[in-house]
Amino acid sequence: MTSLFSGDLATVSASIRDAGRDILNADIDLARQEADGIDAAEIVTHYVAARGNYGIRHWLRSLAAEYDAAQPFGPRLVDELDELDGLTELAAA
Repeated sequence: MTSLFSGDLATVSASIRDAGRDILNADIDLARQEADGIDAAEIVTHYVAARGNYGIRHWLRSLAAEYDAAQPFGPRLVDELDELDGLTELAAA
């Protein structure tokens, strides 16, 4: 009886893990579709909200680099994200 329960639990755990992966992939796909029209302020807002989610933050940094490449004048968005990381590190200390 115990082995039957353990097998069911393993199946449920795998199903939950697969569902979580599918949800994450769907979120990333949706985010990439929405990124075409995202502006600098939204990149910064999403970057702050994604604290602890290094995959999303890395992706937002790549968007910021693309934004900077298209805007040769003015402050760099990547520098602003670096400043936010510095503030986050100071706040965590």
